[in-house]
Amino acid sequence: MESNDVGRPPYLKKDEDSKTVEALAIAGVTQTLIAQILKISEPTLRKNFRRELDTSKARANAIISQALFKKAKDGNVVAQIFWLKTQAGWKEKNAIELTGKDGDKLFTEERQLIEIRKIFEEINFSKQANIIEAPELVQDSENETDNT
Repeated sequence: MESNDVGRPPYLKKDEDSKTVEALAIAGVTQTLIAQILKISEPTLRKNFRRELDTSKARANAIISQALFKKAKDGNVVAQIFWLKTQAGWKEKNAIELTGKDGDKLFTEERQLIEIRKIFEEINFSKQANIIEAPELVQDSENETDNT
């Protein structure tokens, strides 16, 4: 029987390539680009490096999480705050309070009503804009012309 030497030779997986795939997957490089860098097809990449593609980012995240947790446990306040915001649902709330002199109300209720009325008068709020009166909408059939 003759050997068929058509096509590419089979890919032989190297440890160096495993490290490269792991590093690129952690960095978020697409499988298409990783395959191009290794000069192999995407199916060959997935066949030979399935574990690296599936677990590299999770393992890196675990290592970083452990380091962050250690910093937080050791008293690093920034790490503690970050951990609590991302892992414990803590949130910062910003509130702006407007007050008048010495913490009094900015306006009395009566003054607020006066200001609101002024605004309504400026925009002519009592008459609705862009509303066509009914007589303008309906044409009198006796005065209508036949356009046919």
